[in-house]
Amino acid sequence: MKSFQFFSLLLIGFQLHDHCLQGHPVDKESHGGRNSPKYRRPPLKLQESKAINWHKIVPSNADFAFRFYKEIASNATTKNLLFSPLSISSAFALLSLGAKSETLNQIHKGLAFNLSKIKEQEIHRGFQELIHKLKHPNKAEVDMGNALFISENYKLEPTFLDDVRNFYESEGFSTNLGNSTQAEDQINGYVRSKTHGKITHLVENLSSNTLMVLVNYIFFKAFWKDPFYPDSIKEEDFFVDTNTTVKVKLMYERGYYNVLHDEDLSCWVVELPFKGDAVAWFILPDKGKLKHVEGALAKEAVSIWPTYFTKKIIRLSIPKFTISATCDMKYIFQRLGVTDVFSGNADLSGITSQHSLKVSKAIHRAVFDLNENYTVVEGAAGPPGPLIPYVSYGELSSPPPPPLPPPPTLPPPPPIIRFNKPFLLFIVEKKTNSILLMGKIVNPTEKLIFGEESKTSNYNLSG
Repeated sequence: MKSFQFFSLLLIGFQLHDHCLQGHPVDKESHGGRNSPKYRRPPLKLQESKAINWHKIVPSNADFAFRFYKEIASNATTKNLLFSPLSISSAFALLSLGAKSETLNQIHKGLAFNLSKIKEQEIHRGFQELIHKLKHPNKAEVDMGNALFISENYKLEPTFLDDVRNFYESEGFSTNLGNSTQAEDQINGYVRSKTHGKITHLVENLSSNTLMVLVNYIFFKAFWKDPFYPDSIKEEDFFVDTNTTVKVKLMYERGYYNVLHDEDLSCWVVELPFKGDAVAWFILPDKGKLKHVEGALAKEAVSIWPTYFTKKIIRLSIPKFTISATCDMKYIFQRLGVTDVFSGNADLSGITSQHSLKVSKAIHRAVFDLNENYTVVEGAAGPPGPLIPYVSYGELSSPPPPPLPPPPTLPPPPPIIRFNKPFLLFIVEKKTNSILLMGKIVNPTEKLIFGEESKTSNYNLSG
């Protein structure tokens, strides 16, 4: 039995500001004595009452997801898109624990958090509760966490380490980042274990100036509630555009699904449930309406879909495929107004007050596997066939039988919704209304490296 699964990974590399020399701490007095204990921010208090904070961050997470999608889509109109908005927002929320001043304000605004409506502590407690709820045992397996790989030569603020451990389930590893080969092996080994061997060489050519690497991962594995029959899979055409056609394996199924046609967005939406609390929304734009759908996507438009779903029988066909995509987060976040953290203006003194840090590289990678997930049940009895009336004419002298009634009018065949052209895909966890994955499938046979990372197959953290 095969499974539906995806892996998402975000890697953030930190190095000294260009004007700082490695191994020489910044003068403590020049930062107003922030290294003194009386200036350190006290650790955030763990939530002792009933878990209620995760509700407060879900709307902002959704706003961020659609804003982020539109930023990518506007620059990759003919490419596959694939990312986990929850993975990205949780990693940068973790990063905000060490940010101050304008750097902190920009991260909050970039993540769509309005501090006039939500307190900073509520954000971190919300992620703490959300991560815990997603990892609670369920038929859909979700594993989410973070890891910090810290140079052996530098000491981070104890408050920062305590908070990332308590609120973001982060692990910390002392790493010889000066030995690039050894550090790459350690980080890639960790990544390989957390992504079940799907992502093996994320880090190469690690810069000797790197002081810390933050890794965020999310792993999702689930089985379809109503699997596709493997015998129904056929190789057919997928129409990438008016000039390009590729061969894909289409999975066919005839059954009852939640379906709607959104007249405002000009698209069909089909909900496929998993065993457990997650669903997949397959979004098929009307002819020539892909850009319109992407431009109209918003939390307000999508949140009403469950209200208007209608359970109906349809004939459904969806491609079977595996794709991966890599995205340069630095490029996208700068377009969202988060600029200081990547520059010499960065204030990450909450991470360490001994050195002036900046984020030198932020890379997100997702791997997605969609297949039939069907288990054959031996010995299942099929429905009985139609009854055929038996008419006896008796003796020749008997009167002729009455005429048979006309056959009943057959209902029209169920509509066909065929995902054999570019479509969108969301994975939604229904308990928390969290979007775990967003994607646009333009060509199921093509992998994608998007943004600045498209210039090289290496993931260089040298900035």
